[in-house]
Amino acid sequence: MKKRKINLALVCTIGGHFEQLTNLNEFYDQYKHFWITNENKQTVSQLEKEKKYFIKMGHYKKPWTYLSQLPPLIKIFTREKPTHILSTGSGRTTFIPFILAKLMGIKFLYIDTFSRVNGYSKMGTFLLKTGNQIFTQWQPSCNGRAHYIGPVFKNAEEIQRNPDRDFIFVTVGTRVQPFTRLIEAVEELAKNGIIKERVVVQAGHTKHISKHLEIFDFCTPLEIDNLIADAKYVITQESAGIGTKCLKFKTKFIVMPRDYQFGELPAKSDMNEDLHFNLEEMGYTKVVTNASELGDAITKLGEVKIGFRFDNTQAVKTLHEIMEGS
Repeated sequence: MKKRKINLALVCTIGGHFEQLTNLNEFYDQYKHFWITNENKQTVSQLEKEKKYFIKMGHYKKPWTYLSQLPPLIKIFTREKPTHILSTGSGRTTFIPFILAKLMGIKFLYIDTFSRVNGYSKMGTFLLKTGNQIFTQWQPSCNGRAHYIGPVFKNAEEIQRNPDRDFIFVTVGTRVQPFTRLIEAVEELAKNGIIKERVVVQAGHTKHISKHLEIFDFCTPLEIDNLIADAKYVITQESAGIGTKCLKFKTKFIVMPRDYQFGELPAKSDMNEDLHFNLEEMGYTKVVTNASELGDAITKLGEVKIGFRFDNTQAVKTLHEIMEGS
């Protein structure tokens, strides 16, 4: 199939947003493309062979952080001359590229996060309120400019799992705000014998020393995949990236959301997601808020289902049609 002269910019924030965009490789690999994202072990390792540009994240509570993105982004746009931009969010990385796209007449495609089931992200809401189109991964949509294209995730290939599965995996993600409450809850349950397995903890920026837990800060995405696949079960913050990996690898998981009142988020509206509640209603996880609820969820893990199926065929097909027709 003959392709138009397209140079596609793939724009997203680290974490679940990046994980979602990488699931569309069957689409963007058909075109000349480059990445604009943030630098961490996840992006450095997975984009080793890709053309990429790393910028710092902005935050709406610190508007000057967006202004600091302008010089590097103008330089990138001048050098690459993108014809299209595809983004899965968040606004912390996507907002300025969107503004530049509007000023330069560049086609901007935005897929709202899988984490929002009944509503839209801050970036998605902003785009809709300013008369722009977005694509959603859940239906139905209550806005005529929000078009459902199905999930961007695809099923994992069959993997060889460790038959022993003698450990559980706990992860707090990559946010700079500590999530001590989750790690201390797990530690308490391990001390009291409710958790009997070996506990491996990815603590990120949370500093914690424990003789009951095996703690590290960060590792590569492949190492995270192996930990999730081989774990007896996973305990995680609310994360579309980790949650969908658990679903793909058929590993049961429990979610403890971060809470702004404990200093675990920079703003009340951050991580205001409902994916984990929707998955709980469907029977694919349990959501807890403290150590007591976590202990109870562990005893009821037998109730949690596995076997969730992903299919990004509609998303890939829709994006191809847009690219070829625009």
